[in-house]
Amino acid sequence: MSVIRGIVPPNLPNAPREYEQRYQDQFGNTLKLFFNTIASEINAPVGHASYYDTTTQTNPVADAVNLFTYDSVVSEFQIRRGSPTSSIFIGATGLYNIQFSVQLDKTGGGASDVYIWPRVNGQNVPYSATKIVIDGPNNEIVAAWNFLLDIKAGEYFELAWQSPDTAVVILAAPESGNIPAIPSIILTMTYVSRIESQ
Repeated sequence: MSVIRGIVPPNLPNAPREYEQRYQDQFGNTLKLFFNTIASEINAPVGHASYYDTTTQTNPVADAVNLFTYDSVVSEFQIRRGSPTSSIFIGATGLYNIQFSVQLDKTGGGASDVYIWPRVNGQNVPYSATKIVIDGPNNEIVAAWNFLLDIKAGEYFELAWQSPDTAVVILAAPESGNIPAIPSIILTMTYVSRIESQ
């Protein structure tokens, strides 16, 4: 990813005492190069991606870590979905805004806890989990929030979830009349800014 680093003024030539066409050309070309470089950097597209999943994701083992998966790609630029599709690989070091929405439901039973948190390179991000309580079947709720994470080129992001109740599902539903289909999860990632080296 192209980013602007340490902008410095252009090295303009010293003006002669008398008007010289050669100096004016050199002066103009130096400024043109400087502003073209800045404009190219500012207008360059930034890393972004958008994914969703069309399947209902289940919780086969109580209190086990599950990773959200994505079977559909809306867009990818300098970010890519890996294999397994729970892994999202970053193409350029930087600060990323990561947003998601998840459709939670239950197939039976009463109220249950659900925990959701991010991981980078398979490691939990400290102080990042959130607990949600879903009341029971047909009491769908949506978990939706965002993270701002420093991720390096070549590293991968995952979104994890866990529940003590195997009746908890991440629900996908088909389209109905005027209503489009409901994906089990939607995930978007956007490059925000570069990170200064530590």
